[in-house]
Amino acid sequence: MPKDTRTKWEKLEEWLFDHGTQRFSSADVAHAFNCTGHEASLYIQAYLVAQRREDSSALYMLKREGRTSKALWSVGERKPDAHDLGVTLYEDVRVKVRGPFAKDLRQLAARNPRAARYVERKLEAVVEGALTVLAASLDYGDGEDD
Repeated sequence: MPKDTRTKWEKLEEWLFDHGTQRFSSADVAHAFNCTGHEASLYIQAYLVAQRREDSSALYMLKREGRTSKALWSVGERKPDAHDLGVTLYEDVRVKVRGPFAKDLRQLAARNPRAARYVERKLEAVVEGALTVLAASLDYGDGEDD
């Protein structure tokens, strides 16, 4: 039997073609390819890299709802899918800003009270200012938190 020389992204694309454009998770990919969750994520990441290449021959545009291993993936190619990609970007940035960035700055303020005012200004600028601008530029609601 000849060796399979297809790349991970090509294998995933074939599975997507056969699977249809339904939603899927990394667990679905792991089951389909009889591999670990980590390996399934590598298939998805390989597809994302392929679809983003300038000379991409990928048939689909994957989009994600949610984060981490609980994310649901689907194939998108319509205008609303572009909006969904913007929503995903906003949520990713918000999680990063509200999570580690804010915690690190607050920890700094707790250890150095002289830095507290600076920290609060930075949090205000980034969390309230930058996220609001990002949300507006992506047509994502009014930039308010859920």
